[in-house]
Amino acid sequence: MIKTYKSIRGTYDFSPAETYLFNQIAEKARHIFALYGYDEIILPFLEEEGVFIRSVGETTDIVEKQIFRIAKRSETDSDIVLRPEGTAQVVRYYLEHALYKQSDFNKFSYIGAMFRGERPQKGRLRQFHHIGAEAMGSDSIFLDAEMISLSLKLLDEIGITERKLNINTLGCQADKEKFMSLLKKDLSARRNELCPDCQRRLLKNPLRILDCKQEHCKKIAVSFCLSETSGKTYLCKDCDSKFQELLKLFKSSNIDYVYNPCLVRGLDYYTNTVFEITSSSLGSQDAIGAGGRYNNLIKNLGGPDIPACGFALGVERVMLALNKSQAQIAPDVFIAVTGENLRDESFKMLQVLRAANVHCDMDYCAKSLKGQLRYAEKKGINFVLIVAEEEYSQGFVILKNMEASSQEKIKIGDLTEVVRGVVADGEGIA
Repeated sequence: MIKTYKSIRGTYDFSPAETYLFNQIAEKARHIFALYGYDEIILPFLEEEGVFIRSVGETTDIVEKQIFRIAKRSETDSDIVLRPEGTAQVVRYYLEHALYKQSDFNKFSYIGAMFRGERPQKGRLRQFHHIGAEAMGSDSIFLDAEMISLSLKLLDEIGITERKLNINTLGCQADKEKFMSLLKKDLSARRNELCPDCQRRLLKNPLRILDCKQEHCKKIAVSFCLSETSGKTYLCKDCDSKFQELLKLFKSSNIDYVYNPCLVRGLDYYTNTVFEITSSSLGSQDAIGAGGRYNNLIKNLGGPDIPACGFALGVERVMLALNKSQAQIAPDVFIAVTGENLRDESFKMLQVLRAANVHCDMDYCAKSLKGQLRYAEKKGINFVLIVAEEEYSQGFVILKNMEASSQEKIKIGDLTEVVRGVVADGEGIA
């Protein structure tokens, strides 16, 4: 028996309708990025593993459990991986080409596939796509506000109306370390209540406990975050002041938000502002986008001390939230013929209409006229041009409005003008 193949678990085939939707989302994103002054870059899928270990963090789930490693061809090869996220890669690009020497401020955008060894489930794939933006060279809260408003603007344009913005601050690196010290001290007394992973995290990187997927660990973490012990006592005066200014800016700009003291994000490079956008329509995996500041990442990857921030949206999750994956994609016009002898003339009409930028198609399966009309109806095609022997011999074709079940003769010489007109106004014939 010949083996039949299926897609690899955790990957996803986009149907024509889903591909169309994906491209619409990407097109709208590119338009908004251009309005906000973000220049698109295209980077490779492959990177050295060290880029992510030094930035994302050795004890994060991404590095410990999810990285796809590429087999070495020789002992001298570097450790190569499929990129799990975009921010560290953009910083590598920024440093490799010394872009900070060309300009003291840079904005980039990207759209592309990412890869993680996830346990496949709805909303969590091994290959997925991110739309993201990064800005390097400013520590201004106005840039934080722009980054967040940009992500919300993208979702507005795409059509995601049911969403919630969660926001927090981790403070500067000193504040973050103080927070981790408080967390470690508080949770050490409850170590035996934590899952094995969190017991290990408590020693190596206690902040990662706040990302644990185990419900019991989540409750313990929330209890700590909401307690008077932690409060926001870990924040220095400057970081607290900046965060309050940012929240005031949101209010004056009518940006709704929810302050979430437990929000830390699952990547070690974040400092100060962190945010996450969720949609209740997605169930438990409800995040559709996230980001924040990473003021130490450029320095940690060997560059100058330059502040930066960014975000990414998950395209597959956005599509799930839209719930439009089964939308029909249909030509505006379908050409049907009553006899085989007219197929060559129909094909010529097809080329003329396509040259005039009319989205059209014809039958390639030798169906009867009834079969052709049934096909057009099933595909949701609005208009059918019927090339019939008697009318064609007189210099006419029949234009049929499928929705209104009405039709009229039009001169072949007027074909392009008439068809473009009815397609443009969407009404067609009376």
